[in-house]
Parts: sequence; C-alpha cells; structure tokens
Amino acid sequence: FASMSPADQRHSLRVCRGLQARGQNDPELLAAALLHDVGKAAGRVPFWTRPVIVLGKRCAPRFLRRLTVYPVEGRRLPGWRLALSYAWWHAEVGADLAAATGLSARAVHYIRMHHRPDSPELAELHLVDEAS
Repeated sequence: FASMSPADQRHSLRVCRGLQARGQNDPELLAAALLHDVGKAAGRVPFWTRPVIVLGKRCAPRFLRRLTVYPVEGRRLPGWRLALSYAWWHAEVGADLAAATGLSARAVHYIRMHHRPDSPELAELHLVDEAS
C-alpha cells in the first residue's frame, strides 16, 4: 500500500469505505479493496496510460490487447509499451505481488479478478471500484 501513489491510496481507501458502507465486513475483501491496484504501484503505471487504456478498451480493444504483454522481470520492451502492459495487467501483477507477501488466497483472487466480477463479492468490489 505504501508503494502506491497518494491518488491510488485515496482511491483504494474510498473503495474500502464504500464496501463497508454497503455492509461488507469480510477482512479478505476489505484487504483486497485496499490493495486491488497495487500492480500500478512503484511507478509502473504513469498517469498518461490511464486515458489510453480507457479509450483503447472502447475504441480498439483488440489492438490494445496485442500491444500489451504480461510484464515479466527481464523482458525488454520499449518504456511506453511496458507502462501500457502494466496498466493493462495491473490486477494480475498486483495479485502476484500480494501472493508473494503471503496474503490469503481469497484476497489474492479478489485482487486478480476485480475487473472480472464472477461472484457477488467481486461484483460488489467491481461496482464500488468503478464508482470511486
């Protein structure tokens, strides 16, 4: 959490508080809310990538998917492409980071899937995340 930008920290706190306001009190879900965007942390995702990702998803999703690759340590990509890849894959990167620190498998799953809601808990996390 500390490696996240102040804006992403505030966003994550809003998501966590939003879930609590909706009656959610599962510690694993709330931990995931606080860490759902940690894959963007440590300068991996500069601000300019966010509008590119939003517009790309709407206007050219197949092209965007072809441009991005899962960022693996040591893979050599141009800086702009690496930043876009981290933006696109931030949920998976964040889940891998969280798993490496020992976060529970359920919380890791929530982080990994927060843009692909397939359960009531994930649907709620996704809804509050999108609204925040």
